[in-house]
Amino acid sequence: MGRNCTRGMVVLLAWLMFGPGARGLSHAQLGTVIQDAEMPALDGGKAHLLADAPVNVFIYFRPGQYYSRTALKKLAAVQKDLAGKPVRWVAVVSDRAAKPDAEADVKAVGLAMPVLIDVGDVLYGALHVVQLPMTGMCDQEHRLVAYEPFKEVNYATVVRARVRYLLKEINDQELAAELSPPVATTDSEDGAALRRLKLAGTLFEAQSYDKALESVDASIEKKPSAAAYSLRGEILVAQGKCAEAGAAFEQALKLEPENARALQGAKSCPQK
Repeated sequence: MGRNCTRGMVVLLAWLMFGPGARGLSHAQLGTVIQDAEMPALDGGKAHLLADAPVNVFIYFRPGQYYSRTALKKLAAVQKDLAGKPVRWVAVVSDRAAKPDAEADVKAVGLAMPVLIDVGDVLYGALHVVQLPMTGMCDQEHRLVAYEPFKEVNYATVVRARVRYLLKEINDQELAAELSPPVATTDSEDGAALRRLKLAGTLFEAQSYDKALESVDASIEKKPSAAAYSLRGEILVAQGKCAEAGAAFEQALKLEPENARALQGAKSCPQK
């Protein structure tokens, strides 16, 4: 790929991500113009990252990864639900990934959008990606209007709401209601644990690590889960507490041996 083409693939965007090494990352301000680029596609052709559409949605994923496959499946459902609307949907994968694995994931989830190949991980590097999957949205002028780290809770709801808002189908109040639904009135331990875990994730994104740790610990106290212990590890990594983080990832793997976030986190903070 030539120098000019490579430059064209550089996207001026940084991403606040979950995962080991997340501290210190910055992200582009909303309103930043994202540079379009023509990229090779998984099917052998070429396609543009962005289009002249009111809404552009792109997701960067890792083939064979549980959370990436889950995000792709949920995004495919949202795309189907919003079929016929002027939205550009694109998935992106590194050229280092095994093509058969990417093709298998795309087929498994029924993905009906172009899958672009990030040659040389130019886009990956420009996004400062630490952990995948991640999702971004741009408007018709290719300005960054939203970025969404993947969360198992409400991911599809949030993406759908943001797209509908950009299409002017819902107003500010309706968007806010979708992004922050009323807290359930149930007194169950499961419900309380989930609310605490969701709050911890939000605080972690805002780099309010001490409060995030308090909230995730409250979630664990209500109901221990691999998701909660994995997030606890990520928070501790961000605080530079690798030994404690390693213990948290170990607890997560005891509950769910194949948990992708815990497996990746454990590699960054191995137990001695």
